[in-house]
Amino acid sequence: MTTRRSSRVSRTPRRLGYSSGYEPYPTTATARAALKSEGRRIVPDVPIQIPKAPETDKQLKVLSVDLLTERNGKAHHTDEYETEELVLRRGQLFYLDVEFDRPYDADSDSISMEMLMGSRPRVSSGTRRVFPPVKGEVAHDEPGVQILSTSGNKASLKAYLESDSIIGLFDLVVVTETEGEDEYRFDVETKIYVIFNPWFKHDATYMPKEEERKEYVLNDEGAYFYGSKVQIGGAPWYQGQFESIAIECVFHLLKKSGLTYSYWNQPHNIVRSLSALINSQDDDGVLVGNWSGDYSDGVEPTDWTGSISILKQYMKTGKPVKYGQCWVFGSLFTTAMRAIGIPSRTITNFASAHDSDANLTLDYHFGEDDLSLGDLDEDSIWNFHVWNDAWMARPDLPEGYGGWQAVDATPQETSRGSFRMGPASLSAIKRGHVYLDYDTKFAFAEVNAETVYWKVFDNPRKAPEVITVDSDNVGQHISTKAVGKMARHDITECYKFHEGTQKERMSVLTASKYVKSAKNFMKDVPKDVQFSVELPQDVVIGSDITITVRVKNTSKATRSVPVSVSGSTVFYTGVKKATVVQSKRTLKVSPGATEDFNVTITAEDYFDSLTEFAGFVFFIMAMVSETKQSYSTQKDFVLQKPELTIEAEENLKVNKPFSITVSFQNPLDFPLTGCRFRIEGPGIDGHRVEQFRQVKPQEEVTHKIRLTARRIGQRHLNVTFGCNEIKGVKHSIPVTIK
Repeated sequence: MTTRRSSRVSRTPRRLGYSSGYEPYPTTATARAALKSEGRRIVPDVPIQIPKAPETDKQLKVLSVDLLTERNGKAHHTDEYETEELVLRRGQLFYLDVEFDRPYDADSDSISMEMLMGSRPRVSSGTRRVFPPVKGEVAHDEPGVQILSTSGNKASLKAYLESDSIIGLFDLVVVTETEGEDEYRFDVETKIYVIFNPWFKHDATYMPKEEERKEYVLNDEGAYFYGSKVQIGGAPWYQGQFESIAIECVFHLLKKSGLTYSYWNQPHNIVRSLSALINSQDDDGVLVGNWSGDYSDGVEPTDWTGSISILKQYMKTGKPVKYGQCWVFGSLFTTAMRAIGIPSRTITNFASAHDSDANLTLDYHFGEDDLSLGDLDEDSIWNFHVWNDAWMARPDLPEGYGGWQAVDATPQETSRGSFRMGPASLSAIKRGHVYLDYDTKFAFAEVNAETVYWKVFDNPRKAPEVITVDSDNVGQHISTKAVGKMARHDITECYKFHEGTQKERMSVLTASKYVKSAKNFMKDVPKDVQFSVELPQDVVIGSDITITVRVKNTSKATRSVPVSVSGSTVFYTGVKKATVVQSKRTLKVSPGATEDFNVTITAEDYFDSLTEFAGFVFFIMAMVSETKQSYSTQKDFVLQKPELTIEAEENLKVNKPFSITVSFQNPLDFPLTGCRFRIEGPGIDGHRVEQFRQVKPQEEVTHKIRLTARRIGQRHLNVTFGCNEIKGVKHSIPVTIK
């Protein structure tokens, strides 16, 4: 099937990189193949063998190495990783104990180490790290190994891994020499993952506040937000960055990306590569995007509750997982970045602009009958869009643009040949510095574009006219999970100055300097009629919807006001699925009076064309006949889904089965079919999918699910209910496992 893109029309992918910055890797399979073409220098792919000296009696032979996993794990904040490999953060000491075949002799013996990555380890690329012997203390941020103590045939060592080391999976080799000769090399069986270190002030990911490091690096229970700018909902997400499959998959993707190893030490290169490979548009990445509503050959995006089930399926099959939408891409990306030590958070932007023609405006067109001309609208406003922030220094940009960076793995537009976005500095976005790498112009438009409503005339020779301009519709309630608690935190001020302020207008003007054509829009007309629109609150699926347009005449003369209302069901990307109402009426409003125009949409009108998002968009148009004052607005609306109730047994024990009971009521007057539950969370035995029977109209049901706890501590269980009629009903409960 064809993947539905977020824009309304099919277009040739364009490049949204706004400078000629160097990309340190080929961005497409074709480009990588070209590197091996005739006439180009071919880099050998034969493994480099580091020779071992013949064994002699004088050698100090290593018998065993203990990497002190528990001690190093606690010191490096990596003790929660469920891997067989040791996980270390760069820029920090680590310890190991070595056993030899004879006592160590300080006068004749020396001990060094090497860390090797890949089949062709080289010092120049960072894939061969040499730790020379150091007699005194290890120098600051210099590699070295020091002997702390010896006892019989054993020695305790400490080593330092410098803060600019590349990240990756390394083999460790302990090397001994006797009298400057007689080298002996011992390959340690346990491999070592090296990741970024937000605790170390010289690391590019250094984050000064401990409570933020706990949230953005160590918390494996996340959340994302959805809905519309007037109806915000939230859902839990199991990040699972400590499960072995997470870090394994990230380094698999980095190797797949073709990013040169020597660039694996800078987080801005890493996240840019990963943003292309979280989606499957380029080089068969992790997740297939699908906005069509047809998910019959995969999993519905609303069913996912965590990252691990997706990553396991991808690594097991080697094929992209079907299907995801923006909150799945964003939550998955958070897992990937936290797994390798990059502080990250999942971001939701409500009323998020998709500026397809890069002019910093969103253009909507209406005919002379005041009805929407959707075929002319190439831009769109997503009810919400989820992306990520990643915390890092930006040595590739001028000073002052480090900190949070916007990155997006949802395949919207191409950036220098690949579907990806960012990293774009939030400082640059906020100030309108859209000329800075990467994709800052596109990110600026998502939160700051102006909405322009156009009147298109039947006479094609008559130029369209602007009806109105909305400067504060886009980029509302930009949200992320709060630090230390399961709550929404509004971070709009991180992305933009307060709407209407001088700083905000200056930011827009600065950005507009880098748009090829600016537009002078509005005509001055008297404005003596006030308009407002009211939508009901907390309307459950299956109920009727009534929208009210209120017109107040503040003039001293009667006003004749034609008002039109059109409404459509929409995908959350703002793409219309079907028109469900079109209504028009002329109001005669006396001086000082107020008149209402009520439009009702019944459940029968909308249900068959409802999307899994259960969203609508309403366009309201009006013009005062006497003064030509015009009014236009777009209102988003989302129906509420039924609530799940979850109860768990008490006194849960690790490795012991337990039950949870899920209850809910069918709000519809017809049965629910194809029912299923999906359960995922930390501390249980994997994710589960359970089929359920048909649910009768208005029936209250309960379902018992058996699970096994496998990790001690306070955990959250995430449950999703879905069926053919209602998608993505979610709930989460905390449980304590002893």
